[in-house]
Amino acid sequence: MHMKKFIKFLFCKFLFRVEYINLDNLYLEDKLIIAPNHSCIFDPFFIYPITRNLSIMAKSEVFKYPILGRLFKHYNVFPVNRNKTDAKSLLHSMNIFKQDGIQELLIFPEGKVIKDEKEIRKVAKKGVVFISASLNVPILPVNITRRPKFFSKVTVTFGKPYYIDKSILEDKSKIINESKKLVNIIYDLKK
Repeated sequence: MHMKKFIKFLFCKFLFRVEYINLDNLYLEDKLIIAPNHSCIFDPFFIYPITRNLSIMAKSEVFKYPILGRLFKHYNVFPVNRNKTDAKSLLHSMNIFKQDGIQELLIFPEGKVIKDEKEIRKVAKKGVVFISASLNVPILPVNITRRPKFFSKVTVTFGKPYYIDKSILEDKSKIINESKKLVNIIYDLKK
């Protein structure tokens, strides 16, 4: 709990001034995949302090530093290999939702930091939609201010949680289309 307070002060009040819009949507479901856009390495720090029981999927490269890797694992951050289908990471994600009680999983549907404006709405990984449809866990789309500067305002806007029909699992192209739709929903939340 102390870490959440520290991160909230440092990242949400001091380094950035974070404003949350429709924050109540985060608390509508006990099991939830939180799916924000990703333009800045600090994006997880804007979400983490307001969650109840969060796990975070992060690129495996950040775990190559042993001390950082141990710290991340302590706070329920786990690696994903973005260069191939990572069955171990997918299984870990799915096992999170098999546990009782509140379970929240943060996954960036774009799969990487999107710096270039031209890349917006062009990248959509299938993991979020696949997990949601497989386990009947709702997706919460979230829009975070793109590329914020230090000491500036950051707006985090929450959409409504929604479910993905399990039938899309029968057709890979439907999963791809639904993943692209999710990314568009996220960007359409921007005020």
